[in-house]
Formats: sequence, C-alpha cells, structure tokens
Amino acid sequence: MHSLAEWLTASRARACIGAALLAFLALLVPFCTWLPGSFVVLLALRGGEPLSATTGALIAGLTLAWWVLQAGAGPLPALLVAVALVVPPLLVGRLLLRGGSLNLGFQLATLAALVFLVVVHGVLSDPPGVWRPILEKLAAELDRVGAVMQNVGSGRRPQDSDLIQASAARMWGVVTWLMLLNTMISVFVGTSVTGVLERAARLGPVFRTLQAGRTLAIAAIVTALAAGVFRWSLAADAAWVFLGAFVLQGLSVLHAARDSLGFSAAWLAATYVLLFWPFWPYTTVFVQGALAVFGFMDNWVPLRERFRARDGRGPGGGA
Repeated sequence: MHSLAEWLTASRARACIGAALLAFLALLVPFCTWLPGSFVVLLALRGGEPLSATTGALIAGLTLAWWVLQAGAGPLPALLVAVALVVPPLLVGRLLLRGGSLNLGFQLATLAALVFLVVVHGVLSDPPGVWRPILEKLAAELDRVGAVMQNVGSGRRPQDSDLIQASAARMWGVVTWLMLLNTMISVFVGTSVTGVLERAARLGPVFRTLQAGRTLAIAAIVTALAAGVFRWSLAADAAWVFLGAFVLQGLSVLHAARDSLGFSAAWLAATYVLLFWPFWPYTTVFVQGALAVFGFMDNWVPLRERFRARDGRGPGGGA
C-alpha cells in the first residue's frame, strides 16, 4: 500500500489518473465504493499536494457519473451517486486538515445523514414509493428463486408484495446508513494511508477514541420513542442511522479494549467477519446489536477509561 500510495501521489498527472481509476473501480469491485472517497481524503490531508482534494473529488465524481450513465441510469441517479460518494469524504477531509478531530467529523457526518433524511421526507410526498419500482424489477428474480425453492421441496415461496412493501418502507434509512458507513470508511482509509506515507500512526489512536457524544445519544432515544410510539416513518429511518453510528462507536470501544486489555487480534477479525457475513443473518444481527449497545453505553459510562485503569495505565495511558 505504501508503494502504491507514493506512486499515485508522486505527481499531479498520477493523482488525476488515481482519482479516475479508483472511481471506476468503486462500482466495478464489490464493496469498494469507499475507494474514491478515501483518495480524496488522502489528497485533503496532504494539503493539496500534488493535487487539490477538490480537483480530485471533481475528477472522481465525473468518472462515477459517467460510469452510472453507462450502466443505464439517468442523469439524476448518476449525479446523486457521484455526490454521495465523494462530497462527504471531501468535507470531512478538509475538516481534518484544518485541525478538526475525527470525533467532530464523525458527529457532523452523522448529523448530515440525518439532515438528508429530513430533506427526503420533507420533499417527497411518498418516500418509500421511490424504491417500489426498483424493487418491483427484482420481483421476477424473487419469483425465480421461489420457483427453485418449490422445486427442491421446500413448499414455500417468498411473497413479493410483502417483501417489496417491507423493503421500500425502510430503504431510505438503510441507504442513508450505508452512506454514513461509506463516508467513515473513506475517512478511516484515507487517514490510515496518510499515516503510512508519513510513517506515523494517524488512525489507530484517534479511532480508539471515536465517540458520537451524549447529544446524539439523547437524540437517538427520542427517535426510538417516536418510531415506536407514533410509528413515524422519518424516525424509523433515522433509527437506522443512529444504529450504524453506534455500531461504529462499538467497534472503536472494541479496539480500545484490545489495546488496553491485550485481546487477541482473532477476536477483532471474528467480529468483523460476523458483522458482515451474509450467510448467518441472526448472528450478524446479534453482533450489530451488541456493538450498538456498547457504543451507546460508551456515551454515558467511561468504558475506555475503565479499560485503561484495569490495564494499570490510568486515564492518560495507552498509545
């Protein structure tokens, strides 16, 4: 990674090529939508050398938009994809360059995701209706899967209408949470690569202190009550964003526990695998829930200080 990062940032021309190439790969390689954003963060943290982060974001955004248009989508989806994948990392990267903390960037990214949901529900008369045509196009595939299930003797077929209705109802919340996740992964990777180039640990120490804060924790409680008591769709979508934010904070707590208490790296690896493993959905839900609970509690109970105290290093200890 060190050699590749050095090569991409050795000249303005290479940086331009890197921004375009990583944007092209973002939608070609599964689970790599964070690639262009991470490069934009890297450019931002290097102070505009050899290429300004804004120029890199523009090149990456145009490449993403072209790629989405070539896939058959319209101009509006192409614009939205380009903006969603490069603008939030650009803003957080510039914040970090100006001395802002990773915590502040995390909190502002979470707030921005919530504001995005408010705008969606305020502008669209039927937010879930946006997703129904897309999901209905997948109904034929679901029918084929259901037919296969019947052929192998299961006797059950998924109900398309129920699946579409349930999925569309929460699609905006899930998509917004994924946007927040993509932004933060971009920031984490860009910060880490910057540290590699500078031969300094830039990500680890600050990631182990990642915290949403009590204000967002209180907002999460109010949101959960509004979603549960009043069945408010905006609150239900916002709950996904808070869940994702606390999962990230829970991972930070887990890394802090490993650093202070000396847990094996295998625990971390297993957690990450189970967190995203698609074949054990109940296990994934349990791991996400546990991380979210620990992340939420960390805003009220000083878990990391207790870890350091148990390790004998005190409140100021740790790397």
